[in-house]
Amino acid sequence: MNNLTMAATRPLHIIVLLASVAAGLAVAIWLLPLGVIVYVGAVLLAARDPGLAVAAQRPVPLPKLTSPTFRAIVGEIDRSQREVERSVEAAPGPLANALRPVVAQSRELVAEAHDLASKGQIIEQYLASANPRQLQDQIRGIDIQIANTRDAYTIQQLQETRSALADRQRNATDLETYIGRINAQLANIDASLDNVLAETVRLRTADAVAASSMSGQVADRLRDIKADMDAFQRVLDSAMTGI
Repeated sequence: MNNLTMAATRPLHIIVLLASVAAGLAVAIWLLPLGVIVYVGAVLLAARDPGLAVAAQRPVPLPKLTSPTFRAIVGEIDRSQREVERSVEAAPGPLANALRPVVAQSRELVAEAHDLASKGQIIEQYLASANPRQLQDQIRGIDIQIANTRDAYTIQQLQETRSALADRQRNATDLETYIGRINAQLANIDASLDNVLAETVRLRTADAVAASSMSGQVADRLRDIKADMDAFQRVLDSAMTGI
């Protein structure tokens, strides 16, 4: 969100706008354009506030990670992204402007990585509590009960219980697969950011026109990775519904 948008949506400014509309409709119509002028002026003045600009650039809080596995890989991703930003900041003015889309895309990718790692952490915690070996032992025990039972109603209840346990077992197996995919996706992000870092360093030796074209290609590649992540996250959200 840019600082102009933040200024326009400040509660006090919204109140001024609504009050001018109400006054124009209920008291005198000339109060409506006057109120709108006051609102626009207040928004433009507030948009120049340096404090608001800082707030607009402040990153969105990221999910807290406690899993050592995911903290390690996401820590590497964060480090890679910071190096990309430092490389862009070290570029001369025109080139730095050309590379800004790369920085924006890398930030979005890091936010996605944190979200993905957070979901991986949830799955990891679920699998730790699911205890697949215990589930298998329960299924074997029910199989023995079914084999030794003659009452049809009891057999039906045992079979339904077994079916529910088997579903949990299949879900756990699927989620273990997703853990592997999440780790692979995060490793791909880290490697991609390292490649982006190398490209930004190379682009700093190019002229501004060539750098602008090549930086657009780098940003497009990061955008494609993010699109793949979005698709994977939708599949993952569906798989996690039962957790």
